[in-house]
Amino acid sequence: MTVWERYSKEEQKDYEDYLKMYGALSALFNQKSSETGAPYLDSKFQETIYARCFKSEDVDIGNTPHDIRSTFGSAKIGIGLKTWLSSKPSYQKVMQLKRFRTQIEPHQKDPDDLAYIVSKIKNQRLITDYKRLGLDENDNIYHYVTRDSGKMLLSETSYPLVDMDRLKPGKLSSKSFTFSDGIKDYKYTFGDSQIWMRFDPKDKNTVLLDTLNIDILDDPFTFLKSAFKKQKGVYAPLKPKYDYLYLPLYSYKTKTVAESSGLNAWNGLPKTKGSTTLRPKGEAYIPIPKKVWKKHPYWVDPNVNMADYKAYKKTTGKSGYKIRLHMPDGQIFPALFTQSDFKSLQTKPQSILGLWILNVLGVTDPQRKQYDQPATNIVTMNMLQKAGFDSVKLWHQDPNNLHDIWIDFAEYGSFERFMKDEPQIQDDDNYIDE
Repeated sequence: MTVWERYSKEEQKDYEDYLKMYGALSALFNQKSSETGAPYLDSKFQETIYARCFKSEDVDIGNTPHDIRSTFGSAKIGIGLKTWLSSKPSYQKVMQLKRFRTQIEPHQKDPDDLAYIVSKIKNQRLITDYKRLGLDENDNIYHYVTRDSGKMLLSETSYPLVDMDRLKPGKLSSKSFTFSDGIKDYKYTFGDSQIWMRFDPKDKNTVLLDTLNIDILDDPFTFLKSAFKKQKGVYAPLKPKYDYLYLPLYSYKTKTVAESSGLNAWNGLPKTKGSTTLRPKGEAYIPIPKKVWKKHPYWVDPNVNMADYKAYKKTTGKSGYKIRLHMPDGQIFPALFTQSDFKSLQTKPQSILGLWILNVLGVTDPQRKQYDQPATNIVTMNMLQKAGFDSVKLWHQDPNNLHDIWIDFAEYGSFERFMKDEPQIQDDDNYIDE
């Protein structure tokens, strides 16, 4: 059964209707559409309507492998969305590896080594997202829309890990390199550090879901103007869906990940002086700079000034503000903002949140081997950069339910932009399919 078949007929029709309406307006965005007959489709619009129509979650945090997560009972499916012109077999960009260029370049002249290192990095990035979103590695898909004259073709294909045991290098040139694992064919381009995957409607793992006939309006401008005039009521400016609060996974003061606090608290000396007892495995917390609460003192609760920890403690007799923390993979942990000046977000015990974050980052066995010798597998800024995120974002799914807070990783540089009141735009590792 395809993922498409797991959605209701009503949901499928709703999604297709939006595609038809957007396609009809193609001349608004691409004047050549009315000449060639090929409809236009913006990938971000596709992402928005897919999440909306299929009651799914938009889980893309900037150049991460999966755009959407659909949940069916206990099963979570990661979905990559794509769109491009022409239904003929073609290679399409599927992953950006700019930040891994220094790891790849030494292998560029050896086809076997190059296929191995590129595939290894690709798999590591996929596995990181599996851990973040609670996905099974065998169930994820690409849902893609190709556009021909007067048509949109909806297709679904498998989205697997590269089979490292079946790697076969292909053609190596000064510009690109092809390789295959017998399941999918790939290409790596040196100039932009991109992995491309070959999409073929005849591929055994590909299913054509539907073909939509698209009638492109000759004059969408007149149509929109007329529709706008007919619409009654007041047009209100669009408000952001959520009021996000961003927190760093590093020290905002030093711009480094502290070696024995924050995400590396597990690497600290024993808690009691003279003790030889190791810190608990995975003990960690998210550090919160004072400037965050000065900037947004009432973000957590309009009745609590988070910038005045002493007053809160004196008034309530409590040393922390308790919340229920909803993780991206669906787990919910009891947590709290605590320590002096509310400088920490942590669970009790701290290892619950710590092990979750460290597992996503690929840190295995986060504990000292000897109480007086620091570990060597600690979290570093370089590790965060390769993972693609150095921050987390928090939000209230329901503004009337203050003690339930959702959390997810945020794109690299998000916290710095947040503190400077800059827009959270995606970095140049991202691209729009066409």
